[in-house]
Amino acid sequence: MKIKPPRQAQKWSYFSHRESIGKALSSPGIRSNKKTHINCGSSARMAGKVCVNVDLIRRQGRWNNTTINGAYLIKLPRELMRSMAGFPSYGRFFYLARAAINPPTSLCKKLFLAIGE
Repeated sequence: MKIKPPRQAQKWSYFSHRESIGKALSSPGIRSNKKTHINCGSSARMAGKVCVNVDLIRRQGRWNNTTINGAYLIKLPRELMRSMAGFPSYGRFFYLARAAINPPTSLCKKLFLAIGE
């Protein structure tokens, strides 16, 4: 049995890339005018959601501050938003001690009039 050498990668044209992404997006009804860059933004946002340092995301995409902030990341600083909500600004810890407090039934009845029914 003769083993074939691995197939050499071929360059993919910009037009073919754009067209294939466009077809994949239009099939479920997604409209986007950034077909060839759609993965850049989503990967940057996904990295931001899991608390990857912005400098690392910027380095990965070779973006400057204006580009990454204006096009790829969300507009609000996650660390600030987390700390303002009472969460630690680092990591993925979302436990709030105050959420474990059970209010007295008398207070609940005043707030929710139909609670006894």
